[in-house]
Amino acid sequence: MRAFILTIFLVFCMALTAGAETKIGFIDMKTVIAKSEPGSKAMEQLKSQFKDMKDNLDTQKKALDTLKDELQKQSMMLSQEAKMDKETQYKRKVRDFQDMGQSYQRKLQQAEQNLSKPIIDKLLEVIESYGKKNGYTAIFDKQASGVIYGQESVDLTNAILAELNKAMRGK
Repeated sequence: MRAFILTIFLVFCMALTAGAETKIGFIDMKTVIAKSEPGSKAMEQLKSQFKDMKDNLDTQKKALDTLKDELQKQSMMLSQEAKMDKETQYKRKVRDFQDMGQSYQRKLQQAEQNLSKPIIDKLLEVIESYGKKNGYTAIFDKQASGVIYGQESVDLTNAILAELNKAMRGK
């Protein structure tokens, strides 16, 4: 379906510019965001912001591993009731750990969205400006559009990365 819509769009663009030269480019938006100065700063901010939470998860994981080892070592020596009690305790801790991990993941995704939104908004402005300035008919995201092959000369990733860095420094 996506390929069909992309094909229709390309045909439409070519029909609009029948007499003019069609100039199409693509970029890898994930690469631009990850390698850009503001993207790198956002990732560092995320890492520092969630370091304590990650350390807490790591500590709980070690505690779970220790509890599991104890349970396995003591299983032969414990009564059936004590064994079931330990297993219930272990399962509860595993469930708590999984809940904490999911909560951590949700908070991380929300923080990532909040930090990346202004970068993406600026990136879209930069792409539009670059496209108009350089006479492009269309510029596609390499990943989202499903570009399988594109000549190196139409890959604008590095040019857009430089433009984004320049635009964000001016902010």
